[in-house]
Amino acid sequence: MESTPLVFINYRTNDQPWAAVLLDHMLSSELGAESVFRDSRSIQPGTTFDHELLSAVRRTAVLLVLIGDRWLSTRDPHGRRAIDNRTDWVRREITEAFSCGTVVVPVLIGDTPTLAPRDLPPAVRRLATCQYVRLRPRDSERDVEHLVRLLSTILDRRGSINVGAIGDQPDQAAAAGP
Repeated sequence: MESTPLVFINYRTNDQPWAAVLLDHMLSSELGAESVFRDSRSIQPGTTFDHELLSAVRRTAVLLVLIGDRWLSTRDPHGRRAIDNRTDWVRREITEAFSCGTVVVPVLIGDTPTLAPRDLPPAVRRLATCQYVRLRPRDSERDVEHLVRLLSTILDRRGSINVGAIGDQPDQAAAAGP
């Protein structure tokens, strides 16, 4: 039986990948690891990843789109912007989330500027109008705490969890020590 992640972390591997790992770790400690989907942790070796990625997006309640300073400028093997390529996984996950009615939250990393609709292909242009949050390296703990509060509200509104359940997970980081 497949688990149902509450939160899917969408990110580019060459654009601030530390943010995806940090959010995965901190959200997993709050919500439970099975409730947070990050590809390299959540997909088992030997699994057909394309099916697993899209299936997880379809089952999730919230898609977090991590956007750093290279998110728009990343190029595909042909020298075109990756986001303009229909086979780009970041784009595919976002369009799948929109088509499923999933809540999509842009997470701007550091001082990354907000997206302008004119800079995005039509399939993901809506992303520029979604309310965003920030994740700043210097304030990451406070920013993640804010994000957890927002997620609890979104998930509770969608009937995905009981708000009181967030924060009741064992603190695995504290148990591990410094």
